Amino acid sequence: MDEYQKLVAQALITVGEVFPWDLEEEVRHNTDLILLDIREQDEFDIMHIKHSIHVPRGVLEGACVWNYDDTVPKLAQAREQNIVVICRSGNRSVLAAFTMQQMGFTKMRSLKMGIKGWNDNDFEMVNANHTIVDIDQADKWLNRAVSEDKLTPCKNNVD
Repeated sequence: MDEYQKLVAQALITVGEVFPWDLEEEVRHNTDLILLDIREQDEFDIMHIKHSIHVPRGVLEGACVWNYDDTVPKLAQAREQNIVVICRSGNRSVLAAFTMQQMGFTKMRSLKMGIKGWNDNDFEMVNANHTIVDIDQADKWLNRAVSEDKLTPCKNNVD
């Protein structure tokens, strides 16, 4: 287990997760639920769950409180509200939810398997134009291979 996965595992001690199929059901019945997508702008524009609030992870802390340029009022006033944090695969969202817990948010969960899991279950997503995203196209984008330059170098190839 690498350091990133260890960090996520530590956060999961206090952060609950919700499966995509359970969240899909909850979205239909809970009007107070906040879906918080913390992916980057380009990721969000390509596909997201309808009615999600977008706050990139890099500005999350400022968005969660009043009196900052990044403040998102709906989020800053939601300390006791049910919030599900969303990312691509479910790791960044766990860390973001953990951070929000440390900031006093009490009902935080992370979408287990992230947008990838949502798409794998054929649940609807929209793009920046509010057009429904083709599931097969989303699948190709979400499951693209990690580029060679980002993989662990082989010891035989190291100078």
